Formats: sequence, C-alpha cells, structure tokens
Amino acid sequence: MKNIRTRVHILLGEGESGRKSTFVVKAIGVLIVFSIVLAILATEPVIRGPHLDLLAKLDLVVAILFLAEYLFRLWIAPLRDGARKGLRGALDFAITPMAILDLVAIAPTILGFITPELYLLRVIRLVRIGRIGRSKRFQKSVRHFNHAIASKKEELQISAIYSAVVISLSSALMYLVEGSVQPEQFGSIPRCLWWSVITVTTVGYGDVSPETAAGKIVAAITALFGIAVIAIPIGIVSSGFTDSLSLEKANLDSKNG
Repeated sequence: MKNIRTRVHILLGEGESGRKSTFVVKAIGVLIVFSIVLAILATEPVIRGPHLDLLAKLDLVVAILFLAEYLFRLWIAPLRDGARKGLRGALDFAITPMAILDLVAIAPTILGFITPELYLLRVIRLVRIGRIGRSKRFQKSVRHFNHAIASKKEELQISAIYSAVVISLSSALMYLVEGSVQPEQFGSIPRCLWWSVITVTTVGYGDVSPETAAGKIVAAITALFGIAVIAIPIGIVSSGFTDSLSLEKANLDSKNG
C-alpha cells in the first residue's frame, strides 16, 4: 500500500520539484480546461436549453473525476515535503487555499441534486477557472510576472505618475472648454475623468464626445499622449519578463554546467 501511495504521489506531480509533468498531471490540466469551457457554455441560454441533460451529465463526470483527484491528494498529503504524518497532514492540506478551491469547484454539482435551479450554484461553478492555478506553467508565468513587476517597480511608478498627470490634466482642460456646452457630460472634473480614461486607454465607447473645436483639440492631444500611457508600461513589463526569463535560463545553465 505504501508503494501505491508513493506512486500516486509522483503521478499527481507532488514528487521531486523539477520533475516533468506526468501524464496524469497533463490529463488533469486538460480536464480543468474542459470544465472551464463547460461552465462558460452552460451560461448561454441558447446552448443550455436544448442540451441541458448533456451538460448536466458532463458536469457530473467532471465533478466525480475532480472528487477522485481531491481524495487522492488528501491521501498522499502526509507525503509532501515538510508535512505532518497521518491525519494531521491530510487536515493541513485540506485547509490550504488550493484544496479549498478544489472542494468549492466540486460542491455545485453535489448541491445541484438538492437545489438544481439555485443561481448561486451556476456562479460557484465558475470558480473552477481558479483551478488553472494548479498548472505549473501558469504558476511559472505568474512567478515571471511578479518578478517583472518587482524588478521594474520604480519605472512603473514613474509611468503611473505620468498616466495620472495626463488623465488629470486632460480632464481639467476638457471641463474648462466643454463644461458649459455639455454640463451633463463635462459639467465637473470627476465627470470628465470618465471621458479621459476611456480616451487615454483607447477604448473609445463613444458615449461621451466633445462638440466644440477646442474640445476636439484637447481630445486629439489626449489621444496622442494616451498612446504613451499604454505603450510605456507595456514596454517596461515586457523588459522585466525578458530579464526574468534570461535570469532563469542563466541559473539553469549554471546548474547544468
């Protein structure tokens, strides 16, 4: 039994760090993506209506597989590095954020047999999206992203100050030139902030736009400065990502060499 437990421990990717993903881990990853797609499709009435039974059966199969994975992870929890032995190790695992997320992802299907029409259950099903956090590739990308943000913190602060100045100044100018013409849209600087944000971010909903010549000039200048507002932080974060990947590669080369 101990050998089986150790084997399951390895198959679920809880073994040595740096091991390649096992076929079980890859299969669980595919299942997580499938469950997310299923939860998303189930929110569309056109799909849910004629295929309700099929969606329910697929959801049940997914929930059973997730439940099996959860129980296996509880079983092997005492084998994790630094874990306590026996039941205490399993309980320690059960209260970890990822284990709680796993349980919440399973709960809607089980509770659905009791109250199938409860809207809250449909919402909770979308929590399965969070299970993608189990993916080692996702964890790696988050780690690189955090490194990029941390290493470029000072540059990002300067970029944020620049963005705040552009948004605030353009809002004040638009209030001065359009406030009396369109009081409902530009009658105060806080109202102008909405216009400035959607202009600077190039979203451009079109629900608020200037009518005067001066207002259009301010809008054009704001849009041009808005390009820098978007481009600068993107460039900074991209540089941080590149540095993080290069650092990781250098560390791997030093270990292997």
